[in-house]
Amino acid sequence: MPKIENTTGMPINLIIDELKSDDIRKRIHSVKHLDLIASTIGPDRTKNELIPFIQELLDDDDEVLIELVDSLSRNFVELVGGQVQVLLPTFEALCRVEDASVREKAANQIKKCLTQLPDQKKVEELSIGIIKRLNDSDYYMAKNAVAILIPAIFNQVSQNNQNDLINIILKMSQDQIPQVRKFTSMYFQDLVKHFPLVNETFIQNILNSFIKDEQDFIRMYIVDALIQASKTPFLQKQQNFVLNMFKQLAEDQSWRVRYYFCDKLAEIGEAVTKEGYRKNFQNYHLKFLQDNEPEMKSIAALKIERVSTLMDPEDILNKLIPLLKSIQSDTNAFVRNALASSVLALCPIIGKKNTSEQILPIFLTLLKDQDSEVRITLFKKLSLITNVLGVDSLSQSVIPALTELAQDKNWRIRASTIEVLSFFARAIGPEFLSDKVLKLLLDWMGDKVFSVRQTAIQQTAQLISILGLAWADKNLLTKIWAFQSIQNYLHRLTVLFTINQITSQLNNEYIIKTIVPILQSMAKDSVANIRSNVCRTSIQLAKEKGGNIVDPMKKILQTLSDDQDAEVKYQAKSALESL
Repeated sequence: MPKIENTTGMPINLIIDELKSDDIRKRIHSVKHLDLIASTIGPDRTKNELIPFIQELLDDDDEVLIELVDSLSRNFVELVGGQVQVLLPTFEALCRVEDASVREKAANQIKKCLTQLPDQKKVEELSIGIIKRLNDSDYYMAKNAVAILIPAIFNQVSQNNQNDLINIILKMSQDQIPQVRKFTSMYFQDLVKHFPLVNETFIQNILNSFIKDEQDFIRMYIVDALIQASKTPFLQKQQNFVLNMFKQLAEDQSWRVRYYFCDKLAEIGEAVTKEGYRKNFQNYHLKFLQDNEPEMKSIAALKIERVSTLMDPEDILNKLIPLLKSIQSDTNAFVRNALASSVLALCPIIGKKNTSEQILPIFLTLLKDQDSEVRITLFKKLSLITNVLGVDSLSQSVIPALTELAQDKNWRIRASTIEVLSFFARAIGPEFLSDKVLKLLLDWMGDKVFSVRQTAIQQTAQLISILGLAWADKNLLTKIWAFQSIQNYLHRLTVLFTINQITSQLNNEYIIKTIVPILQSMAKDSVANIRSNVCRTSIQLAKEKGGNIVDPMKKILQTLSDDQDAEVKYQAKSALESL
């Protein structure tokens, strides 16, 4: 049995006592450490005392139950001496609680426990008992676990029990409570995998029942079941049934069902083959791109990258791209953003000439989009078009867009824009990083938002790794080191944070010649926070670089050990003692 270290800082007895506390925060803390308690008291007391006590917690608040199922889902089988059946009653009880995530985790743990039982007859006996008790429960939510468990054990039980399980599913699929029908619909895909053990008449009856259901959240999960059915011989036996059922879903009156269908189009295409997709479903995708609902257009645009691999290149040119040209200026920003995320994936498929003529105009339009999120999304996919057309032809269009994004009001946009620099440095080389572009990076270094400054510092390290220290020192680092003279202390901190970030990329000669004088000067800074960070930078350099770097760092730290600020003095002395 694994021995778990007590890292809580509390005596184990106090953690055990917290299980009975009236304070929910203390109960949650204790439940989080059930494995520690079990490890301490041993498997016998865990089985005979702790597990029965846990049963009394099952009426607790949802927050406690969420932590409880998580704790029991870790290595508790080992903590009860490998006797998995000891845990089954607790997991079964958790399948009856209100919180859906707890029920699902508990049901999945029952599945896991059953796989660890060596006796097949015992597996059948225990699993059928659990399923029937949950199915007969007065609380209808328990049927959630029934829908999860039946597919998991279906092929491990006798014919008679299989028939009983099929009857349970049939009744659940026609239950008066929509939520029960939803559970059945959601997990029916797992049962279909057992075809032909699960016969085709049963599958058809269930799917026919679901397709007529008035609740759209029940109809939409048929898509998953049909995809699974298409991966079995069921497709060959009932091809017309499957295709017609798919088409009904594609034309469903509810946009949610059509949305779900569109979201799964690539999986459908893979299941029915490229030829089957082109013949039966390609036109639905093209239709969705013209839907009145912006959500439908968005999901259809998002799927371009996946479904384009199923299309004939001629159809992409003649049928798909004309539609994309119409939505590149869609009034909904989400639609344009979805297009930006996927349209460039067409470039490798249609080749250089067609990319230049057909995709480049769309790219340039999106590059000027009024919504900065659209432009950022496009930048993140830039390599897909540059790999086909080359970067030189695009750089003149990209730099103005980059400059505009660098000044965006949203700091997250500014931070995301910085990451584009290393892509261009790697793809084009230093010639892309003109004075204008490097000025953007320096502006980001002085941004008022810490995350933007930090991203700029990280990007500096990236540029050094791509272009080398000599290039960086000449074109960039000397300008960053000049920040130490700026009045705003945040700019001066940026100098130290940059040194910390690039320490591993600096050679000792550069440190002695350039970094040591910077630190000596900044050790006299009027702001204590700066001097404190000089301590941190000095100890990092000394430990990481060693050799002839240690003595200069010691001298700086010795100076700071007499600092007028108590915290700085303490840091410097502690650093010296560690060297």
